[in-house]
Amino acid sequence: MSLAERRQKLIRAVRMYPVITLFVLALAYLAGAFSESEDPLIPKDLVFLALNIYIFLVPGLFITAFILIGFASERERRGVSNNQRRFNYEDPFDLPLEEMRGYKLAVITEREPTLRGLTGDSYKADDSAICAQFPEHTPPVASCECGFYAYRTLADAKFESSINPGTFLLEVDLYGIGFRYEDGYRAESQVVKKIIIPKRCMRCRIFSPTVFVVSCRMGYQNYSWMQWQVRCDICSLSFKDRDKLSIPEMFGKLKIPTSNTLGSSDGFR
Repeated sequence: MSLAERRQKLIRAVRMYPVITLFVLALAYLAGAFSESEDPLIPKDLVFLALNIYIFLVPGLFITAFILIGFASERERRGVSNNQRRFNYEDPFDLPLEEMRGYKLAVITEREPTLRGLTGDSYKADDSAICAQFPEHTPPVASCECGFYAYRTLADAKFESSINPGTFLLEVDLYGIGFRYEDGYRAESQVVKKIIIPKRCMRCRIFSPTVFVVSCRMGYQNYSWMQWQVRCDICSLSFKDRDKLSIPEMFGKLKIPTSNTLGSSDGFR
């Protein structure tokens, strides 16, 4: 099992912690820990001792697991960095040849809709990477972090979307010089093939989305407070017409063919 898979399993376990805690408290209640009975099913001192152990032990185990996975990831990154110094990517014919189709996350910001990665960099639907730190680079360069990234599998991208609310899942094709890393690809240029529309409204999480709306949002660093979401008819009632775009209109603004986007939810929530 890879480190990424272990990290995903650990985060899923953390999400279950509140449910497990409620179950443990219910068991303690049924055992008589919170009653005034003088003859409970299980001695109160024993129940409270078990609760104290649970309260301190389980979070401690989670913290320890995150620390260990963090150390392992850091060692792996150092190993990859050391190995990269031995690679020669100057000749594109030395690179493995394969179709680089992947998935990634993006937010849609600005009054004039703009695709923006989670790192804060904006890009067009058909774009080539530029290294802002070292302009002389033609991305990707092994010793740098420049280039377009994408996950190889849809499952990895979906998992990351679950911990990044407000993001859209994109299907992309990568071209030019590129190579694989642990979770996916890093390449020179990128074409966005699809925006996978969520099955449910980004606000109520109940009804099907029908329209894009733009509003002020905080927490996205300092590049924009305007963010687009896709919502249902009810959750978009309070928005003025100038703050709305139909789904085909949004794809037109982003220059993504509508035929590649409609009906492509594919289980994404």
